[in-house]
Amino acid sequence: MANRVLKGRLVCLRELQEAFFADYIVAFSPVVRKCLRVSCVESERDYLKTRLKKQKNGKTFFFCVFDAKNDELIGAVEIRDYQETKSQLYSWLNEGFWGGGRYQEVLRLAAQEYFARTNRCFFQAHVDVSNKRSYHALKKCGFADIGLIKGPFGRQYQLIFRREKTL
Repeated sequence: MANRVLKGRLVCLRELQEAFFADYIVAFSPVVRKCLRVSCVESERDYLKTRLKKQKNGKTFFFCVFDAKNDELIGAVEIRDYQETKSQLYSWLNEGFWGGGRYQEVLRLAAQEYFARTNRCFFQAHVDVSNKRSYHALKKCGFADIGLIKGPFGRQYQLIFRREKTL
Protein backbone atom coordinates (compact mmCIF):
# COMPACT_ATOMS: atom_id res chain seq x y z
CA MET A 1 0.00 0.00 0.00
CA ALA A 2 1.86 3.05 -1.19
CA ASN A 3 1.44 6.38 0.57
CA ARG A 4 -0.51 4.94 3.49
CA VAL A 5 -1.88 7.54 5.92
CA LEU A 6 -2.79 6.79 9.55
CA LYS A 7 -4.82 9.47 11.32
CA GLY A 8 -5.04 10.04 15.03
CA ARG A 9 -6.39 12.84 17.17
CA LEU A 10 -2.98 14.49 17.76
CA VAL A 11 -0.85 13.18 14.88
CA CYS A 12 -1.05 11.90 11.34
CA LEU A 13 1.41 9.27 10.08
CA ARG A 14 2.34 9.21 6.41
CA GLU A 15 4.55 6.60 4.79
CA LEU A 16 8.03 7.86 4.04
CA GLN A 17 8.36 9.68 0.72
CA GLU A 18 11.33 11.44 -0.80
CA ALA A 19 9.23 14.61 -0.90
CA PHE A 20 9.39 14.66 2.93
CA PHE A 21 13.21 14.55 3.20
CA ALA A 22 13.80 18.31 3.45
CA ASP A 23 11.16 18.85 6.17
CA TYR A 24 12.40 15.73 7.96
CA ILE A 25 15.94 17.12 8.15
CA VAL A 26 14.64 20.46 9.48
CA ALA A 27 12.70 18.70 12.29
CA PHE A 28 15.68 16.39 13.00
CA SER A 29 17.18 18.91 15.40
CA PRO A 30 20.57 18.83 17.15
CA VAL A 31 18.79 17.76 20.36
CA VAL A 32 17.19 14.78 18.57
CA ARG A 33 20.45 13.90 16.80
CA LYS A 34 22.27 13.88 20.14
CA CYS A 35 19.67 11.58 21.72
CA LEU A 36 19.90 9.19 18.75
CA ARG A 37 23.69 9.49 18.44
CA VAL A 38 23.48 10.60 14.82
CA SER A 39 26.58 12.62 13.96
CA CYS A 40 25.33 14.52 10.92
CA VAL A 41 22.23 15.11 8.86
CA GLU A 42 23.85 13.65 5.73
CA SER A 43 24.09 10.22 7.37
CA GLU A 44 20.39 10.48 8.24
CA ARG A 45 19.53 11.48 4.66
CA ASP A 46 21.46 8.40 3.44
CA TYR A 47 19.56 6.29 5.97
CA LEU A 48 16.25 7.63 4.63
CA LYS A 49 17.22 6.65 1.08
CA THR A 50 17.96 3.06 2.16
CA ARG A 51 14.71 2.89 4.16
CA LEU A 52 12.68 4.13 1.20
CA LYS A 53 14.00 1.22 -0.88
CA LYS A 54 13.27 -1.27 1.90
CA GLN A 55 9.77 0.15 2.33
CA LYS A 56 9.06 -0.30 -1.38
CA ASN A 57 10.08 -3.96 -0.99
CA GLY A 58 7.86 -4.42 2.08
CA LYS A 59 10.85 -4.83 4.42
CA THR A 60 10.12 -1.96 6.81
CA PHE A 61 7.29 0.21 8.09
CA PHE A 62 8.51 3.82 8.09
CA PHE A 63 6.19 6.72 8.77
CA CYS A 64 6.82 10.44 9.04
CA VAL A 65 4.88 12.02 11.90
CA PHE A 66 2.86 15.17 11.27
CA ASP A 67 1.20 17.31 13.91
CA ALA A 68 -2.57 17.06 13.32
CA LYS A 69 -3.13 20.71 14.20
CA ASN A 70 -0.77 22.38 11.70
CA ASP A 71 0.30 19.48 9.41
CA GLU A 72 3.98 20.10 10.24
CA LEU A 73 6.45 17.19 10.05
CA ILE A 74 7.56 16.65 13.67
CA GLY A 75 9.14 13.20 13.77
CA ALA A 76 9.35 9.66 12.51
CA VAL A 77 8.61 6.10 13.51
CA GLU A 78 9.94 2.94 11.91
CA ILE A 79 9.36 -0.68 12.77
CA ARG A 80 12.06 -2.61 10.95
CA ASP A 81 11.81 -6.14 9.66
CA TYR A 82 12.49 -8.62 12.47
CA GLN A 83 14.93 -10.53 10.25
CA GLU A 84 17.07 -7.41 9.77
CA THR A 85 17.63 -6.47 13.40
CA LYS A 86 16.48 -7.26 16.91
CA SER A 87 16.16 -3.55 17.65
CA GLN A 88 13.19 -3.00 15.38
CA LEU A 89 11.94 0.35 16.63
CA TYR A 90 13.40 3.64 15.42
CA SER A 91 11.46 6.70 16.52
CA TRP A 92 11.80 10.33 17.45
CA LEU A 93 9.82 13.51 17.89
CA ASN A 94 11.22 17.01 17.68
CA GLU A 95 11.70 18.32 21.23
CA GLY A 96 9.17 21.10 20.61
CA PHE A 97 6.50 18.39 20.60
CA TRP A 98 7.56 16.32 23.61
CA GLY A 99 4.80 15.79 26.12
CA GLY A 100 1.10 15.99 25.47
CA GLY A 101 0.56 12.36 24.41
CA ARG A 102 1.72 12.55 20.80
CA TYR A 103 4.38 9.86 21.19
CA GLN A 104 1.90 7.38 22.69
CA GLU A 105 -0.46 7.98 19.78
CA VAL A 106 2.38 7.60 17.25
CA LEU A 107 3.36 4.21 18.67
CA ARG A 108 -0.23 3.00 18.96
CA LEU A 109 -0.97 3.86 15.30
CA ALA A 110 2.31 2.40 14.01
CA ALA A 111 1.96 -0.79 16.08
CA GLN A 112 -1.62 -1.37 14.92
CA GLU A 113 -0.53 -1.05 11.29
CA TYR A 114 2.51 -3.28 11.79
CA PHE A 115 0.53 -6.03 13.51
CA ALA A 116 -2.30 -5.87 10.96
CA ARG A 117 0.05 -6.13 7.99
CA THR A 118 2.54 -8.67 9.36
CA ASN A 119 0.46 -10.79 11.72
CA ARG A 120 3.50 -10.78 14.04
CA CYS A 121 2.97 -11.03 17.81
CA PHE A 122 5.56 -8.48 18.99
CA PHE A 123 8.42 -6.17 18.11
CA GLN A 124 11.48 -5.06 20.08
CA ALA A 125 13.20 -1.82 21.01
CA HIS A 126 16.64 -1.16 22.48
CA VAL A 127 17.28 2.03 24.47
CA ASP A 128 20.56 3.26 25.95
CA VAL A 129 20.44 3.05 29.76
CA SER A 130 21.46 6.73 29.80
CA ASN A 131 18.38 7.70 27.75
CA LYS A 132 15.87 7.78 30.62
CA ARG A 133 13.38 9.96 28.74
CA SER A 134 12.98 7.45 25.89
CA TYR A 135 12.93 4.49 28.26
CA HIS A 136 10.10 6.01 30.34
CA ALA A 137 8.17 7.01 27.21
CA LEU A 138 8.29 3.43 25.91
CA LYS A 139 7.24 2.04 29.28
CA LYS A 140 4.31 4.48 29.32
CA CYS A 141 3.27 3.15 25.90
CA GLY A 142 3.15 -0.43 27.18
CA PHE A 143 6.60 -1.81 26.41
CA ALA A 144 7.84 -4.48 28.81
CA ASP A 145 11.44 -5.03 29.92
CA ILE A 146 13.00 -8.28 28.77
CA GLY A 147 16.61 -7.64 29.71
CA LEU A 148 19.77 -5.61 29.51
CA ILE A 149 22.19 -6.03 26.63
CA LYS A 150 25.49 -4.61 25.47
CA GLY A 151 24.79 -1.99 22.82
CA PRO A 152 27.09 -0.03 20.53
CA PHE A 153 27.46 2.78 23.12
CA GLY A 154 27.13 0.79 26.35
CA ARG A 155 24.34 -0.99 28.14
CA GLN A 156 20.84 -0.89 26.69
CA TYR A 157 17.41 -1.82 27.90
CA GLN A 158 15.83 -4.49 25.74
CA LEU A 159 12.06 -4.01 25.57
CA ILE A 160 9.19 -5.73 23.83
CA PHE A 161 5.79 -4.53 22.68
CA ARG A 162 3.21 -7.27 22.34
CA ARG A 163 0.18 -7.42 20.11
CA GLU A 164 -3.04 -7.24 22.09
CA LYS A 165 -4.77 -10.60 22.30
CA THR A 166 -8.13 -10.83 20.64
CA LEU A 167 -10.67 -13.41 21.77
